Amino acid sequence: MARAYKKTYLNGAMRNLAVMMDCGVGKYGYSIEEFYQKFLSCEVSRQFAAGNPRYLVGMSGAELADSVVEAAGGTILNENDGTYSVGPEYWAGWALAYYQWLTCRSFSYMQRKGLGISEVMAMYYPLHEADLSKFADAAESIIEKNKSRMRE
Repeated sequence: MARAYKKTYLNGAMRNLAVMMDCGVGKYGYSIEEFYQKFLSCEVSRQFAAGNPRYLVGMSGAELADSVVEAAGGTILNENDGTYSVGPEYWAGWALAYYQWLTCRSFSYMQRKGLGISEVMAMYYPLHEADLSKFADAAESIIEKNKSRMRE
């Protein structure tokens, strides 16, 4: 399977999406669901999934969060001290970036097939210390289950 970008970009892309998710909640004060919906509705998610280097590694995760907020009509906050927490929101972005790269699926496709941010966040405690392949297997199960239901 041809991926949207080379594996050499993967760690940087995962970190940036993770920091973006953390900033959406920590810096901007949105709920994770609210921020993820803003992400899905803007060009940032499509460009990231397409492998545009500007969105993968050309901006920081905080700048990605700023872009999402700006695209949604919000006000950019300048108080960015460069800190972030490596908690559930960070992990959700990290894991989603990995799964998106692995499967070449768009974030909106994953959402439509039942792998939304709430489902990812629910996997944090059983899987946050496991190898990402465990998350990928669980995510694939959700999508496959929903694909078969939607055919019925």
